[in-house]
Amino acid sequence: CNNFCSYCIVPYVRGRERSRDPQCVLEEVRDLVEHGYKDITLLGQNVNSYGNDLDISYDFADLLSDIDKIPGEYRIRFMTSHPKDATRKLFDTMARCTHVAKQLHLPVQSGSNRILSEMNRRYTREKYLGLVEDIRAAVDGVELTTDIIVGFPGETEEDFEETLALVRQVGFSAAYTFMYSPRLGTRAAEMENQVPEEVKKDRLLRLNACSAEQLKVGNQKYIGQEGTVLVEGCDRREKAPMAYGKLTNFKMVYFPGDAGLIGSMRHVRITGIQNNSLIGELVE
Repeated sequence: CNNFCSYCIVPYVRGRERSRDPQCVLEEVRDLVEHGYKDITLLGQNVNSYGNDLDISYDFADLLSDIDKIPGEYRIRFMTSHPKDATRKLFDTMARCTHVAKQLHLPVQSGSNRILSEMNRRYTREKYLGLVEDIRAAVDGVELTTDIIVGFPGETEEDFEETLALVRQVGFSAAYTFMYSPRLGTRAAEMENQVPEEVKKDRLLRLNACSAEQLKVGNQKYIGQEGTVLVEGCDRREKAPMAYGKLTNFKMVYFPGDAGLIGSMRHVRITGIQNNSLIGELVE
């Protein structure tokens, strides 16, 4: 990673960004598809800076476009994207490609511009919200997930309230939330005004409650909609077995079905919601 966020040790222990040769990636995906894999993830510390160190003019959106040309029944996911490198070209590519999942993991970390600056994130709250607006305009039905840190050194209650407000405004499909913890050798570990543990724990609980509330509101819109689920497993804890899997936008759906459906793509209609997931029925 080349970003050096002030709380993160990764650039020091893992070194600089290195882009694999695109032909090697394409060949690996092609081999996976030929062997029957249906959900493939492109993984990197910052996938959308892919290609910056290559000797050719080729970026992450180009890689997605080329992967999408590989024939077969499969989905492509990717993470993690850094907001400073997210582009309209990437969003337009996601919209155009039939195999690329309609979901974006876009870590915001904080809703406070002051804290974002101290974190060395190199974008503002306004820039992030603009990206949210752009991708929702480009990719129909897209869902957003994020990472958020509470209790960064110097975070005030006002800073934290700005984070809560951003979560309410965006309505993330999932938020992976963390209490800040110092990493030896990072700039943040040496900062003054470290936030007390009890304050961090309280803010994490409040953030999680806010995220859960927004998730429930966001899930309501799916009732009555139809979509294709890639079946991942079967839950037998209920009276009748429930198959489960994800829509292309990463929403988990449970519906009546047995283990024989695992690995298949099934068309479902959403009939209800529960906690973090959706309830559905098969559409024959």
